[in-house]
Amino acid sequence: MLAKLFTYSLFGIDAKPVEVEVDISPGAMPKTILVGLAEAAVRESTYRIERAMVNSGYHRPIDRIIINLSPADLPKEAASFDLPIALGMLTASSQLESDRFDDFAAVGELALNGALRPIKGALSMALAARDQGKTGIVVPVANAEETAVVEGLQVFAVDSLAEAVGFYSGQIDMAPVDFSWDAVITNQGSCQIDFSDVKGQEQAKRAVTVAAAGAHHLLMIGSPGSGEPGDIEKPPSRRSCHSF
Repeated sequence: MLAKLFTYSLFGIDAKPVEVEVDISPGAMPKTILVGLAEAAVRESTYRIERAMVNSGYHRPIDRIIINLSPADLPKEAASFDLPIALGMLTASSQLESDRFDDFAAVGELALNGALRPIKGALSMALAARDQGKTGIVVPVANAEETAVVEGLQVFAVDSLAEAVGFYSGQIDMAPVDFSWDAVITNQGSCQIDFSDVKGQEQAKRAVTVAAAGAHHLLMIGSPGSGEPGDIEKPPSRRSCHSF
């Protein structure tokens, strides 16, 4: 049986759409094959995914499993493919039935007990999902707040593989994450340390302020001792360069 889901892979600071295809067929010996230009961390994830399935109450298919990450020429990095691969294996083995895979993408790293861990680049993936026309995206709870900032996309936060299965199968009635700018400003609108604690460096502080206000990049270059961030940790014979 063939299952197909949608997820995303980071390419720099952007996220690119990836189709996860899982095919399970009878085989003399159980074997799992992952193809699609996946780096070592992604290839090794199959062992983690299988144990997460078993420890969540599902069974690992005792057959020949082929997992394809498309497009094949796009490098696949990080552990955000764990959740869609696990869902694909459950679907291909007839343990999960869902009509939501076309509308809702999924990202997340699995622990051995089936819990979901946060991933990097969740905001970029949410933006890519919206641009792709997806209705929503399923993310780990720890990434819910940063992804919910994307307008026009429903974000559903889950904390385990079992909860994700419940959402896709319709057994769990889940509401999308409600994002509030007021709450963010209240919780994160102030810092214990700010520019008033920095003595001198008025030009550097002014440059940082202008760059932050205009969402511009900032490059600070200087020899050791000139006062740019982190120069104390650099060897005296080397110049330090910091990009923000």
